[in-house]
Amino acid sequence: MRNKLRLLPVLILAAVTLLGVKVSDIWTAVEARAALPSLSPQAGGGDALPKPVAAEAAPQAKPAPDPLLMSPSEVETLQKLAERRQALERRAQEIAQQEVLLKAANQRLDEKLASLKTLEKDIGTIAAKQDAADDERMKSLVKIYETMKPREAARILEQLDMAVVLDVLEHMKEAKAAPILAAMDPAKAKTVTAGLADRRQQHGAAPQQAAAKPQ
Repeated sequence: MRNKLRLLPVLILAAVTLLGVKVSDIWTAVEARAALPSLSPQAGGGDALPKPVAAEAAPQAKPAPDPLLMSPSEVETLQKLAERRQALERRAQEIAQQEVLLKAANQRLDEKLASLKTLEKDIGTIAAKQDAADDERMKSLVKIYETMKPREAARILEQLDMAVVLDVLEHMKEAKAAPILAAMDPAKAKTVTAGLADRRQQHGAAPQQAAAKPQ
């Protein structure tokens, strides 16, 4: 009986020791499990490992050529290309400036042409009015000499310029001009008659020349 009582504490101590070892192992396993990455079950069943994400390759810019690593011929070629580009840019600017100047010159030319046309029209109007006024004065002058006596008219006309005498007698009726010519000095009358003949010949040739021109 005494031996059983002495053996009981030994058994209790062994059981407690064994229980402590089991608890320690269980706790260690739990900690190791917690340290592992959590794996979520997939739809198809089983644990799936995370797939590594592939990094996208970023496009690399082409490095600029290093002048220190270029040959003399390549450097000379680049210089010539740069000079050519500058020359083309200057030429483009010159052409643009010339186009602006040409446009301005054309605009000024159009304005001058418009002014000349207006001036020509005004001059034509003034000339037509002047011709009408001259015709009226000539008719009035011719009427005055036609109402005068032939001798008195001849005496006055002999003192006037030949162009005026020819204008007056040319616009007179032949029945009125003949007595005046007869009353003039014979030399003056001869000169006036020749002038009237030349004028009539010129007036007669003008319509013929106009009719002969091609249409």
